[in-house]
Amino acid sequence: MRKTALLLLTLLGMGAMLWAQGAAGFKGTRTVVLSEQAKVGAQVLAAGEYKVTHVMEGAEHIMVFKQGKHEYRVKCNLVPLNAKADNTQVWYEPDANGARVLQAIVFRGDTVRHEMAQ
Repeated sequence: MRKTALLLLTLLGMGAMLWAQGAAGFKGTRTVVLSEQAKVGAQVLAAGEYKVTHVMEGAEHIMVFKQGKHEYRVKCNLVPLNAKADNTQVWYEPDANGARVLQAIVFRGDTVRHEMAQ
């Protein structure tokens, strides 16, 4: 009886942890179009369409940008929104040299803003 109860509690705890991680960010893959070359973290991404996936590595949130065989990874912070986003939005800021730097993305239907670590 004790073994069964311990097993159930362990499974319940693991399920709660997986559910909490899945609620952060989004599930699956989204698409974003960069109209111009942009810095994302320490990398420079060419203009074009990217498949974007939000993954967890331990306690860190990572955005993975894929275009063809190329993959770019950057840490992100999640900022809760007051309501689901109506549209996908991308924010840029120029750096000291005038280059575009990707600051944040909100995907349509999400309740969080993904702010890129610089």
